[in-house]
Amino acid sequence: MWVKVERPDGEITEKEIPACTYLTIGDVLEDGSIIIDLLFSDDDDDDMTAYGIYDGEDDEYF
Repeated sequence: MWVKVERPDGEITEKEIPACTYLTIGDVLEDGSIIIDLLFSDDDDDDMTAYGIYDGEDDEYF
């Protein structure tokens, strides 16, 4: 996973972090860098698949 960080010297760079790591914007890394953006890949994951749009018209079936 790639994240965009602001280093302690003010430089903004991208840094690779292990995929199993849970991070949020504002977290401080071991080197003092602050996460300012989480970069997501364009690949579709199984948990990101859109199955349809709920429009409320099918309420009679529930």
